[in-house]
Amino acid sequence: MLFRSNITTVKNKVLSLGDIKEIVTGTGGASTHRTSVGNSLGYFYGFKTNGIYQNDKEVAAAVPDAFSAGAEPGDLRFVDVNGDGVVDASDRTYIGKSIPDFYYGINLTVAWKNFDLSLFIQGVGGMQLYNAAGQALESMTSGSNQLKTVLNRWKGEGTSTTIPRAIQSDPNGNNRYSDRWIENGSFARFKNLQLGYTFSGEKLSKATKDILSGSRLYLAVNNLATFTKYKGYDPEITRAFSFQKGEFPLANGQDAGGSPQPTMVQLGWSISFN
Repeated sequence: MLFRSNITTVKNKVLSLGDIKEIVTGTGGASTHRTSVGNSLGYFYGFKTNGIYQNDKEVAAAVPDAFSAGAEPGDLRFVDVNGDGVVDASDRTYIGKSIPDFYYGINLTVAWKNFDLSLFIQGVGGMQLYNAAGQALESMTSGSNQLKTVLNRWKGEGTSTTIPRAIQSDPNGNNRYSDRWIENGSFARFKNLQLGYTFSGEKLSKATKDILSGSRLYLAVNNLATFTKYKGYDPEITRAFSFQKGEFPLANGQDAGGSPQPTMVQLGWSISFN
């Protein structure tokens, strides 16, 4: 048996931007990512949430919200981060980062008689993703299809503390860019699994009258399984991209619902001739 592994750690902290206070970026013209001194490069920049208003008393005690036309029971409560008595754009803050703390890989090879088995596992840890696809499919503001998770939305006091009420126009701005859509993006993926059988060279050569010197039959599976807490299609999200402005190196980790990596099964037979 042969076992090999590697791990790469990442120390990600902005030390200086010169005379620039911050860099605010995002796809589609949105201001969703921020780079500032002392923090991760291009971190998620949005509002923090603190549960759901369960009754009129909680709504009456809420601080004013510049992005709300009037909260009602069942709406999300957004945090007044700077404590100035109002929720506005200045309360946007760090809500997660898309650059992992570490990357790792594991290679395992096992051989027994004429059989051989190899497995390659890869993964990352210490990062978050913004589930933009989930945001669209749990918005409950239009007549389009929604995820079945919205069946667990708020329907009355105590019924939900995470998914707000369904309302056509979203007057409270429940779907604004916030930590509601931030999820753990760590994962481990069985990238490649291969099982093979090698035919005896001596027996094969004799059976084929010295025409063949070797032969191996194998079954391989790519992207067999992914272990993650992320609810989207695929946690392996690459750099943000916009057809209008190209790549956004400072706006990573935002999942718009692209197709996941497919699972591929391969059956192969290699033959060596004398």
